[in-house]
Amino acid sequence: MRDNFPGVLMVVFALFVTATPAFAHHGFGVVFDPTKCFDMQGTLTGIDWENPHAYVHMDVKDASGKVVSWNLETISPNSMKRAGTEKEDFLAGVGKPVAVRACPTKAGGPKYKGEVELLEMTDGIPRVLGQNVENLNADQVRQHLPDMTQK
Repeated sequence: MRDNFPGVLMVVFALFVTATPAFAHHGFGVVFDPTKCFDMQGTLTGIDWENPHAYVHMDVKDASGKVVSWNLETISPNSMKRAGTEKEDFLAGVGKPVAVRACPTKAGGPKYKGEVELLEMTDGIPRVLGQNVENLNADQVRQHLPDMTQK
């Protein structure tokens, strides 16, 4: 029995190591609905710059005029940095208008949570911050994001 113990321990360890990554991350289609992406405007209220995804927070008036807070997932901070967007860009935009194209969570998910596809702040730079599940080109991005520099 003692001779088999190291082998059994190795098998158990291998199972834990191979199973752990399956719980570590989710796919876009598991959480968000790519068929219901929509445009909205509001006020940028904050940014959580953390891995594996950053989160943009914004206040938006709903159809009744009530202000609701949205929590929008982005791509990783490293991916945003490589594309030219820094945490400071968001910090400079807090309290200012922001326009986004977002995909909400699937039915049964949190009501005011989604994944931001595109974002534009008052600096006028359109940013692709999501998976671009709609495969929008530069002209289509511009159509969805109004010129926030005019606000």
